[in-house]
Amino acid sequence: MSTLAGQIRDDANCGQDYADQNSLVVQAYNGLVSYAPLYQAGCLKDSQGSYCFANAVTNASSPSDPFPYYLPLGFSLPGASRPTCSSCLQQTMNIFAAAASNLTQPVSLDYNNAAVQIDQVCGPTFVNSTVTPMQGTQPSNSAATHLERRTATPLLLMLAVGFLAMFI
Repeated sequence: MSTLAGQIRDDANCGQDYADQNSLVVQAYNGLVSYAPLYQAGCLKDSQGSYCFANAVTNASSPSDPFPYYLPLGFSLPGASRPTCSSCLQQTMNIFAAAASNLTQPVSLDYNNAAVQIDQVCGPTFVNSTVTPMQGTQPSNSAATHLERRTATPLLLMLAVGFLAMFI
């Protein structure tokens, strides 16, 4: 998937649209570079053998549970979110922390803020809230694109959930 993401940025393909911060091209790029952490998180199971992501999206008593799964796509954790403090959340955030250590991953933009927010609910050491991106890596998007991702349409959210649901 990272090869395809690189091809999107190629001038022979969508390079100019990417440079112009075309929201659809940037969203496609973010989805492709985020594939690995999303796939890893989508395959996690709880102690009873149920998929963590399936538990999150079907937990009617905690509508905030799916929100952490959008972090790899560059979405912030909504301020009022209070996801369930579980081993699934902890394992998921560990995967995203590893990805956030690379500034080319969209999750690097919001991971620490989300982790601090989760730690406020679940305890001060529940997840790593001090991920330091690797030296020498460059952000994949500008601040303007970051703002676009925050205001993306619900369609993108539905696509992300549908994508992850294919692996459950």
